[in-house]
Amino acid sequence: MPVRPLPNPRQAFLTCAVTGLAAVACAGLLAAAALAPAPPAAIPVLALVCIGFPVLAAWELPIALAVLRLRPRPSDALDRRSLSELRRRLEDLPEVEHPLGY
Repeated sequence: MPVRPLPNPRQAFLTCAVTGLAAVACAGLLAAAALAPAPPAAIPVLALVCIGFPVLAAWELPIALAVLRLRPRPSDALDRRSLSELRRRLEDLPEVEHPLGY
């Protein structure tokens, strides 16, 4: 069985957005069919479609949410001030020879 690569953050966000939009659209369609005079045979078919389509759209939602949860955030990166302070402290450290003479 081939393994699919993980989606990038943009694809993961689009997966979440499409899943949410599908759920809202299907809920609106099902509500409109129930409230408007729809043919009685159409309501079970619409119910199956309006419940099944968001379920199928949400099939990859856990992977997309995991990708979005694990992506690096800008606050996690070193800013310029922290980086310059780190370099300054590294320059202040004394240089020593390697214990094995390398």
